[in-house]
Amino acid sequence: MPFNTVNFSDEAYSIIDSTASRINETFVQKTQVNGFDIISLEEALKVDNEFLNLAYKPNKKTILHRFMKEYYCEEWNYLRRKTDDNFPKYVYPILDELGIKYHQKNNRTTSDYNWYLFKKVCNNSDRYIHEAFQVLFNDRKLMQSFSIIVSKTILNLKQKDFPEYMINDGEIKRYTNWNKWLQDALFHREKGCCAQCGCDLTSVIAIKNKINIDHIVPISRGGTNDPTNLQILCSTCNNTKSNNHTEVGSLKHIFW
Repeated sequence: MPFNTVNFSDEAYSIIDSTASRINETFVQKTQVNGFDIISLEEALKVDNEFLNLAYKPNKKTILHRFMKEYYCEEWNYLRRKTDDNFPKYVYPILDELGIKYHQKNNRTTSDYNWYLFKKVCNNSDRYIHEAFQVLFNDRKLMQSFSIIVSKTILNLKQKDFPEYMINDGEIKRYTNWNKWLQDALFHREKGCCAQCGCDLTSVIAIKNKINIDHIVPISRGGTNDPTNLQILCSTCNNTKSNNHTEVGSLKHIFW
């Protein structure tokens, strides 16, 4: 199937850099206080019904989308508190690029107006978040690292507290009714090949090879059904991988 192409914004690339650094635990920025990030990974992955629903049922808005938006909004909130009268000059270009209309300050207090602008940016940031996702999702190794971070949250959950989503303590219910949009996205990312061994899964070269959607971090080890925790494997690689491993395909496609 054809996929849309877009020109990504500078703001999206900034989100890409900070998100990858956070996942790889190499993030350093002036918003850190005494060596700590503006919010913790646990706070960015707060457990509520939205998080659990995303962990159980694949959605185009993934756990990674939510993770990025938590940090993005907190960074803007930090800037709001620190810049005071200068805050609008940072916000206006973003809102203009997004095509979001906004009111001038007029008789509002600086505090009230800056809060108004902050909510405007935060509530309309989905375009930047989704652009950033397109780049990050292509990095399977990064998705493995992110899924391991998420699994630490899942493993601490009790089945009795969330029976709708959990089959055992620390284990989300398995979801296997994969939507076509998800299968197409994974197939496109892996370029029609097994992520582990690289064999053809297009049925053009090897018609007997079958596509299997694999959980990078197994469900039994705190893995989720979120698209960020999925890859496609051939039947041989899928059957060889055990529930004790969080392997991710590392093959790269060389063009020449």
